[in-house]
Amino acid sequence: MRKLRISIFDDDVTTLEMLKIFMSQRDYEILLFDRPVVCPINSGKADKCNNFLNPCADIIMTDYQMPGMTGTEMLLHQAQMGCKVDIRNKLVMSGNIDGKGQEMIEELGCAFFNKPFRFNELFAWLGNCEKRIDLSKPLGTIRKEYRHPSNIDIVYEYNNDKTYQATVINYSNSGLCLKVGTPPAEKQPIVIKTGLPINFNNTSIQWVKEMSPDLYLAGCSCC
Repeated sequence: MRKLRISIFDDDVTTLEMLKIFMSQRDYEILLFDRPVVCPINSGKADKCNNFLNPCADIIMTDYQMPGMTGTEMLLHQAQMGCKVDIRNKLVMSGNIDGKGQEMIEELGCAFFNKPFRFNELFAWLGNCEKRIDLSKPLGTIRKEYRHPSNIDIVYEYNNDKTYQATVINYSNSGLCLKVGTPPAEKQPIVIKTGLPINFNNTSIQWVKEMSPDLYLAGCSCC
């Protein structure tokens, strides 16, 4: 049987990390996003949800104030575009929400917690959500995190061996993409020796794609 999947949207990295630690205690599959447009139906790249039969998550939590749109606007747009996640399993968090946002929450029928919230109250809400979730049913496509475009030259090495040069062309909270001249081996752990905006000192190569005879792209995930 699969794990329960929760997607959390918040542009505050500290809040995301705190919630990740808390949710890990419940043995959830946890997806963290720093903006709402990582979902195709919120980025203008789709006219409806592509997950025709199954939801992409069991529970969705979102901050109210986020880049591009509010959390309530995101949930409303999801509903209009055919999101399959039960609205009762969606939660908006905020330390400063206006009357319009409160009205939209009531219309949507989702939950709302003031920040800072009490973890025992969040625990109780999650327990109620779990009762509505059938873990024998599969989920749809995992929503991909927003990738920050970049052009950062780095040095990395294999197992304290020879060093190699690469360029980070984008990164997210859980991985990065390298442009390299020599293809690394898939599933190979590497150590990045150059400082990056997010701590990715230890990563592993997940895939390699040849772009030309002397140019390859390599996808890495955080170990």
